[in-house]
Amino acid sequence: MEIDFTRLRYFVAVAEELHFKRAADRLMITPPPLSKQIKLLEKELGGELFERTYHEVRLTTLGAQLLGPARDILRQVDELKETAEQITKGTTPIRVGATAYAPSDFLAQLETAVARQPEPTEFSVPGSAAEVTAKLVSGHIDLGLIHLPSSDRRLRHKIVATYQGAIAVRFDDPLAGQEMVGIEALRDRDVVIDFARPNPVVLAGLTRRLNARGVTRIVRTTSQLGGELEMATQVFNRHLVAVVSYAPASAIGRIFSPPEFDLIPIDENTWPPAEIALAWVPDRLRHPAQMESLVDRISAAVAPVRHGLG
Repeated sequence: MEIDFTRLRYFVAVAEELHFKRAADRLMITPPPLSKQIKLLEKELGGELFERTYHEVRLTTLGAQLLGPARDILRQVDELKETAEQITKGTTPIRVGATAYAPSDFLAQLETAVARQPEPTEFSVPGSAAEVTAKLVSGHIDLGLIHLPSSDRRLRHKIVATYQGAIAVRFDDPLAGQEMVGIEALRDRDVVIDFARPNPVVLAGLTRRLNARGVTRIVRTTSQLGGELEMATQVFNRHLVAVVSYAPASAIGRIFSPPEFDLIPIDENTWPPAEIALAWVPDRLRHPAQMESLVDRISAAVAPVRHGLG
């Protein structure tokens, strides 16, 4: 039996998304060829990998049992490629990955800082902080930008940015026009935190903290991971309140800008700021001390650390 590694990657993507369109977007292809390649893989393996209905996609028993081995095979293939690249190219670049859900202006600063380091580097934005953490732990990247807190004790980290919380509301909302609000002002309001949906740990933590402050009406506005424009549209149409980071120069800050919206800082006495950190796994590195030196240099280059009114 011969199995195409590309088809295995397609299988894993669909299995993780349980949605052909999202998996196709992630793989940067269109759904029809993805569906065709999955069918060819099913033919090679002798059984169906997914149960497809109009409303959902589920793994079959065969698919569920093959998902783990497929991931292991792909990991080994990636490691083989990396080993060959190290041997043929000599110098191995330091691989830096960043969560796509950090403020966009800060990501631009970070990428510039990484590129200016004397060591050869590679910069990528693989997805959520959870995905960045997974790549750190698996050894696919050496340094990662993540949101805190992180539940993985294997990580070491250094905070490189702190963002004051903010709310985004429609221009004619009762809260619009205020210089600052307390988090208690969101009680009895429908509140959106969909920007955190790609990171289940952060999403759960935000939900618990809001509930503890008496903010319990958490609503969902996006049908897919991310979807800032969809979130903004529903905040406008349904008079919702979005809890975000106070980063007016970022992409999401510009989306929630006048004249349609008002972005208002949250009083830090009522809501702690968000922390973003550079993280690494010492056990995965040959020279952990060199990584700490690199982190210190990058951290200094992306100053100022604190964003907001304070």
